[in-house]
Amino acid sequence: MRRIEHRLCHASRSGFDHLRLSAKCGLALFALGVAAALPAMGQEADNAAVQPTPLADTILINGRIFTADAFSSTAEAVAIADGKFLVVGSNDAVRATAGPGTKVIDLKGRMAMPGITDMHIHPVRGGLAERTYCKFSESAPIGELLAMVGKCAAAKKPGEWIEGAEWNSVLAPTLDKAMLDRVAPDNPVYLHDNTNHVVWVNSAALTAARVDRSTVPPPGGTIVRDPQTGEPTGIFRESAMGLIFSAKPKPDKATIEAAAQSVFGKLNAFGVTSIQSAQASAEEVAAFRNLETEGKLTVRVRTQWDFNPNLAPAPPAAMLGRFDSREERGPQTELIDPDGAKIYADGIALGAGSPYLEPYAMAPTYGHAAIDRMALFDAVLQMDRLGLAIMIHAMGDAAVRTSLDAIEAARRANGTRGRRHVIAHTFSVDRADRGRARALDVVFENSPPVVLFPNDLMASTEGVLGRKRLRETSPIRSLLDAGDVVAYGSDWDNIPEPDPWLALQALVTRQNPAAPDRGYIGRGEAVDLITGLEILTINGAFGLGLEKRTGSIEVGKDADLIVLDQNLFTVPPDRIRHTKVLHTILRGKSVFVRR
Repeated sequence: MRRIEHRLCHASRSGFDHLRLSAKCGLALFALGVAAALPAMGQEADNAAVQPTPLADTILINGRIFTADAFSSTAEAVAIADGKFLVVGSNDAVRATAGPGTKVIDLKGRMAMPGITDMHIHPVRGGLAERTYCKFSESAPIGELLAMVGKCAAAKKPGEWIEGAEWNSVLAPTLDKAMLDRVAPDNPVYLHDNTNHVVWVNSAALTAARVDRSTVPPPGGTIVRDPQTGEPTGIFRESAMGLIFSAKPKPDKATIEAAAQSVFGKLNAFGVTSIQSAQASAEEVAAFRNLETEGKLTVRVRTQWDFNPNLAPAPPAAMLGRFDSREERGPQTELIDPDGAKIYADGIALGAGSPYLEPYAMAPTYGHAAIDRMALFDAVLQMDRLGLAIMIHAMGDAAVRTSLDAIEAARRANGTRGRRHVIAHTFSVDRADRGRARALDVVFENSPPVVLFPNDLMASTEGVLGRKRLRETSPIRSLLDAGDVVAYGSDWDNIPEPDPWLALQALVTRQNPAAPDRGYIGRGEAVDLITGLEILTINGAFGLGLEKRTGSIEVGKDADLIVLDQNLFTVPPDRIRHTKVLHTILRGKSVFVRR
């Protein structure tokens, strides 16, 4: 039936377009299905009489279950057997599948929905940050921040690295290595900003990395220098961060695995059941595989191997060679898809690290790409040929256009049967490029959610890009109307928490959930609640190429489901952020229950 839908029907303009039928087309398909079924009805009745109805392992009854199916329907109950949805419908239909050993969960009117897909997250980095970082708030003044670093240094042995986060990127022009030298003279210090595109380090870190006034920054990177002496000030932007990062000691296997497991538990508590892990390393993939073997992996994971960013483990040419071999990636499994690759087309607008079609407001520049245009084309061509699912980081509208051009060229050369690709962030997309992604089988991923509402970071962005471009940030409604698919990503740990309910409220209101008085960003780009829920669920599954397995509650799909403490259809939009997940189920197995 799905194939018939694709051949006979045009999609509507909603979030998961190609699975929606217009009323006219739906009636035509219904008639076609009835006609095709009539000759076999007698045989099916005979089979039904012979074959017993399968018994459910678990049933959930008395709920309001948002299915995210083609009709955005709701159901009272679901039955689960062997990790799949067996029945979706009424209480009576579901109770008929119960046997003596069936577990019965009474939802008592609560809302349930499909598990959430986070299309852009850094789980191990975030897990390590929670366990080992020197932590401080991005709103902390410099004095408080330095005091915290001094406290962290006191707990370290001389020579041990201090890694911390997250300071506000707008402070960068006021910071230097001498500040950190005073509070941590005997320890290399490496501090991330709140975008993870800038780091602040001290003299000990520069010495450990062998970086001095003669060091040449890599393409796309900036070493901020003292205008009088030419010495590095301690601020490194974009790819130049890798000069210091490569000198840091790497965590051991046990630490990585513990960090990953703790984060997956955190994600389950937010209702997340599938993720795309950006910037994955071989060590991280090995940790995921070990957790799966031990039955402790509680999310689906697609890993994105770094290609050209500041933290890539090898030069671009070497990385392309590594992608060509499955030896390092390993096989696909039920929960792990290691066949993704991440390319950086640009950085961020602050510091002119993103190329734009029109000049920046702050200076006569169009911004800077992270990779040469032809190198990007070559990488996409080869990765697409190898069957990799590519995520391209593209913030500026010129970077988005170049990324779409590269994918279009690869589709012409390799054919259209390659894997679905993703353009990350959906920050600025020119009007002429809206609608192109759908034709190329590309999904726009929107992250981090904080770009949807006014805050200090976006206030700084206004000065960089100008009022008009700021108001056109994240044109989600326009992309959906043009036929493109938009999915959700948190981009944690670049934000305080990977909380999808904050993102959902921002999608619906375009306000800052914590400070609505700050106003709106692109109010006309707000979406309705159902579309927002689809962005978090079925659209994300589509982005991972898993729409036939998960993302909606339909018979035969994996039983990924979450139960909420409030009905999102009856609470005011400003209450969405307060949603708590009570129960998370992955493939029929409970992976989180709120106590």
